[in-house]
Amino acid sequence: MRKALVAVDGSEYSKYAVEYVADVLDKEKWEVVVLHVIPSLAELGLESVAPPALIEQLLQELRENAKKIVDEAVEYFKKRGFKAEGVVKEGHVGKTIVETAKDLDVDLIAMGTRGLSGLKALILGSVARYVVNHAHCPVLVVRRKGGK
Repeated sequence: MRKALVAVDGSEYSKYAVEYVADVLDKEKWEVVVLHVIPSLAELGLESVAPPALIEQLLQELRENAKKIVDEAVEYFKKRGFKAEGVVKEGHVGKTIVETAKDLDVDLIAMGTRGLSGLKALILGSVARYVVNHAHCPVLVVRRKGGK
């Protein structure tokens, strides 16, 4: 059985990547690990500017949201007949995706072309570019049909 890591962030791009992967991979030959990475405080730029209580509240909300995002994608894969599990980690997003893929010895990493927009995108930068440049395995970057 081969293993694919599908990185999700809750954006429409990552939802499309989940759907695409479920359409193109053979559920008899592939199992799926759905990963969401909560950005580190340094990546979010909050290390020294927010009070500890506020940071802890924010992290708790991010963890709850991450669990919902992962559970939704895992459920989608399971309904399509895949063996699937979910993982939530915290850290530098691109680096954590690459490290998790290597630790789990996956055969493929899949993700959307873009993640969240606006300020979050500005803070996070191009995760897909980082993953493509550092991954040990093939990376499928899924672009929406007709998308920019």
